[in-house]
Amino acid sequence: MEKPVRLVLPKIENPIFIEGYPGIGLVGHIAANFLAKELNMDMIGYIESPFIPPMSLILEGKPNPPLRFYGKDNIIIAIADIYVPPTLVNEIAKEIVSYLKETNAQKLISIGGMGIGFFKEQMEVWGVGANEGLNKELEDLGVKILQYGSIMGMSGKLLWEASKEKINGYVLLGETFGDRPDPRAAANVIEVIKKLTPIEISTEPLIKEAEMIEEQLRKMHEQMEMARKKAEKQYESIYL
Repeated sequence: MEKPVRLVLPKIENPIFIEGYPGIGLVGHIAANFLAKELNMDMIGYIESPFIPPMSLILEGKPNPPLRFYGKDNIIIAIADIYVPPTLVNEIAKEIVSYLKETNAQKLISIGGMGIGFFKEQMEVWGVGANEGLNKELEDLGVKILQYGSIMGMSGKLLWEASKEKINGYVLLGETFGDRPDPRAAANVIEVIKKLTPIEISTEPLIKEAEMIEEQLRKMHEQMEMARKKAEKQYESIYL
């Protein structure tokens, strides 16, 4: 019986694998795309499955698969540009971890967002590792360890599969308001990844993008407040 998922990916020994599928605040998606771009990575593979929507993603005038891998040296980044249904997540995660076990992977790092529903001055990064030693490593890097709760989607499934296969797996979740793309949360997570890997890049472009979005939101809020006060004043004048 043919497998529901097939990884078309060259064998890279001792890889550092980073996954950034879409999720809360698009934190993983933004971070993974930023890493691939800043590291000048090429697409090195993709995922085939009859259960992936029939489509091509057009990038710079060229067709691309929606689920693909970028690579440079021994670093592999998994990117998705579609929502992946839960049944397919299970199969993809199993195939990825099987590949990582076969290639003696150094680390598996999965990126996501943690929606907190409010803003604060310093948004933090939460995380959990596949074992206690990895939790201690994350804690030493200033990551808050998730003691209870659930991690949904690809991040949660990869973590579980990695723990079963004794692979050094980490999930990093950047705090985010949760209802909009959040490049600042992506930058926060990348700063932790830089400490876990040999990656050396600046997150300044993401911070500038975040500041632009935040300024737009501030102006929108001010306009809404002015409209609200104007409406209240008009309402009062009717009954005075």
